[in-house]
Amino acid sequence: MQEIAIRVRIREQEELTLAEYERIVSSVATVAALIAWLPSPDERLVLRGRGSEPARVETVTHGADFEMLVVLDQRALATARAAGVVAALVDAARAEPGAEAVGSETGVAGEIDRLDRLAPRGRTVAERGLRTFLETARADVVARRATTRVRAASALVRLAEDGAELTVERIDDAQAEVVTATVVADAVPEPGDAVVVAETADEASIMADAPVVTSIAPSLSTPPKLPLPSAPSVSSPDDGTGSKKSKDEKSEKKDKKSDREDKKSDKKDKKDKKDKKDKKSKDKKSDKKNGKGKSKKD
Repeated sequence: MQEIAIRVRIREQEELTLAEYERIVSSVATVAALIAWLPSPDERLVLRGRGSEPARVETVTHGADFEMLVVLDQRALATARAAGVVAALVDAARAEPGAEAVGSETGVAGEIDRLDRLAPRGRTVAERGLRTFLETARADVVARRATTRVRAASALVRLAEDGAELTVERIDDAQAEVVTATVVADAVPEPGDAVVVAETADEASIMADAPVVTSIAPSLSTPPKLPLPSAPSVSSPDDGTGSKKSKDEKSEKKDKKSDREDKKSDKKDKKDKKDKKDKKSKDKKSDKKNGKGKSKKD
């Protein structure tokens, strides 16, 4: 598997002094470490030391032009994708009108915010990680915290201000006397695009065999109209059904009324019978009493 490399070119420098040379080399090395970290943003960002050291570094100066090749000790497709995302960001910053304005006007936080606005808006791990990284670095700058993210974001800002050109390449043999590089053209997404890139070799082979769809016109079929529920029919007085119902209701009311009257009459009859019985018993008692009185007088 070929190693991933980035080639950075800065053209037409006003004066490439040794101090300026050291600054550019430091910025490129920091951005290279950032690229190696982007595929695994949950891990700790390390700019110098174990895990961040490149496999090979070459620098060439041509008068006022500067060129630096950094071969990463990385071979995964995810790293190539991360390098492409950073290259797209640097290209967008160079192409944007007013990109050459230095950070003295808006400050480092403003420049990081500008890079965040220009970052690709895809959903890959590298693209989401880059945007989160820039947002966190800007928050650290505002809070006046000197963190590793601030150092890495400042290196990106310096390359953007210098109008750097970043190219993603693959190196056949990093240990060869003369390296053979191949440009990875499809690793650089367009700014603002959401590009799906394979993270493994199996996904890459599947995507290579898949047909290319230029556009999809969705066929929208109109669903059949269902009949609306019919409202309940209101019968007219001349229909006959309404009058029949009213007659039935009246007859039911009359029956109920008659039942109530019958019950009342039954109660009244029972009461009358009881009263008559009580009256008879009283009369018998009075007769007995009167008979006793007459016998005594006799």
